[in-house]
Amino acid sequence: MLFEQIPVGGDRNLAYIIADEKSKEAAIVDPSFSPEKVLARANELKLKIKFLINTHSHFDHINGNECILTNSKATLAHAKPAENALLLQDGSELKLGELVLKIIATPGHTQDSICILVENKLITGDTLFIGDVGLTRSIENARLEFASLKKILLLKDATEIYPAHDYGSVPFATLAHEKLHNSCIIDVLKNDFQSFLRDK
Repeated sequence: MLFEQIPVGGDRNLAYIIADEKSKEAAIVDPSFSPEKVLARANELKLKIKFLINTHSHFDHINGNECILTNSKATLAHAKPAENALLLQDGSELKLGELVLKIIATPGHTQDSICILVENKLITGDTLFIGDVGLTRSIENARLEFASLKKILLLKDATEIYPAHDYGSVPFATLAHEKLHNSCIIDVLKNDFQSFLRDK
């Protein structure tokens, strides 16, 4: 597998390239403010862009979509119904050659938030950051996010967490690290929703 995390400006946004090394089929995730930079890297690696995936529909994640779609043959894949887009749901799978991307629905930050699991790497969008979790604007959404984080915690401790913003002390970390150092994750492990709200 080829997997690259690319800084793309904005509010320390991060985009991703995922590719099957044999077939060269690739997906771009959240091209954001620097789609040309992401495209240039994909072209440098001689990749065939098959999918463009958004982790959620906030502007700072989708604003590079048009550039990618105009300059490649990518299919837009998203959890929010959109014209000509492949609708992603919990448990959906996308194939890049022999590589399988598994979709985990993680509503909370937005209703359409998803995470993308590929081998031992989890792209978490704005659901889970290194040392923090995504903002929610209501108690109802906070409860949804709390439940979504519980789903993530079912994954193996060695799973690597790759967020959509570089807000932490490092740009990625393991789930085991977050269980020890992320106060919100510690609250979820304790099933303590009230502390979770205070820590956010």
